[in-house]
Amino acid sequence: MSDVPRWIRVSFIDVFGETNSVQVPGSRWASAVAEGILFDGSALEGRARLLESDMLLRPVEKSLVVSQGVGRAFGEVLTPVGEPWPGDPRIALALVVDRLGDLAAAWKGMAELEFYLLDMQGAPVDRGFYFDAVEGRGIETVRRAAEGLARHGVEVQSCHHEAGPGQYEIDFGPLPPTQLADALTLAKQLVREAATAEGIRATFMARPLEGEPGSGLHLHQTADHEFGDAAGELTSSGRAFLAGQLRHAAALVALGSPTVNSYKRLHGTGEAPGSAMWSHRHRAALLRVSASGIEYRGSDPSANPYLLIAGLLLAGADGISEDAELGPAQDESIGGFDPTGDSVRYEPLPRTLDDALDALMADDVIVDGFDDALLNRLVDGRRAEAAAYRQHVTKWEIDRYLDGA
Repeated sequence: MSDVPRWIRVSFIDVFGETNSVQVPGSRWASAVAEGILFDGSALEGRARLLESDMLLRPVEKSLVVSQGVGRAFGEVLTPVGEPWPGDPRIALALVVDRLGDLAAAWKGMAELEFYLLDMQGAPVDRGFYFDAVEGRGIETVRRAAEGLARHGVEVQSCHHEAGPGQYEIDFGPLPPTQLADALTLAKQLVREAATAEGIRATFMARPLEGEPGSGLHLHQTADHEFGDAAGELTSSGRAFLAGQLRHAAALVALGSPTVNSYKRLHGTGEAPGSAMWSHRHRAALLRVSASGIEYRGSDPSANPYLLIAGLLLAGADGISEDAELGPAQDESIGGFDPTGDSVRYEPLPRTLDDALDALMADDVIVDGFDDALLNRLVDGRRAEAAAYRQHVTKWEIDRYLDGA
């Protein structure tokens, strides 16, 4: 037990993508791994939790990393009799990986995680721009978080300033499905902790600042050369996989863009997708093919990475099993794109959270890939969020209509 720290934080993620944790004394680590930790499983419902539900949280032993005296590990939720509970997003992804076999085993993803760093009054910490070399609390926070990821065995390929003031990006090396979702979850924790240490705050909202770019979570998908070659030329399997994700694009948006704020990023900025199209060059395409793989651009950092990756795998696998036909790429300039033309099939993405949830529940392939209880918790909670948003009267409405209506 000499190499076990005094305390270990065992983290789990609820259906809405928020991280929760239980602190375990190092002296109880072995028994926690063997027997699990009794906890209230309704925490997986996030802020929508209603009824207590006794469950077990079992730390994943191989995920334990001790860094600077702090122990961290991921946990999986079990039923009181010790069986994996499919309502846990991490287990939900593991079940999809098991079900899809060789495809999921070959799949790896690289991630671009974007976020804003703000001062305590909510203003950007700098006025930098894309790849700006500005020094200060912002980049120091990002470097500290990246170093923490490296200590936890996560390859950080680069980090840099993004297009918005105070906006940054961390780029991850390729990882298998569950490990990538774990890395994204850990990254958000470490960024927030590093920001707190600098006396600032981090936000993973899709679009926190009016008039500024939104933050995306871009996933570059590969599968051991099964999808394409180094030049970005797709194989037949790669074309079918991409076609499957286009076919299920509307449902995937509910998993990748899961908040009412997400739809102020989608459709709202030049580099965020608004339609289900693919391209080699368009940064506004939902899916972009390059030497780094098949890039999915329809998600933002508020997404639950376990459910998002599971959905992408289910959609791509369906495309392969159905030998889905891929239409032509949309490589024209945005200004020259005519959605009424018949050279490209144009399908707008959902414009609201409610529309995306409708599309999700109408998609049998995606729905059948998840436990009913998990989806019900997710959809009911997000419906309540959308309803609350619709009832909220904004300052914009007051300014525009109070005297002039």
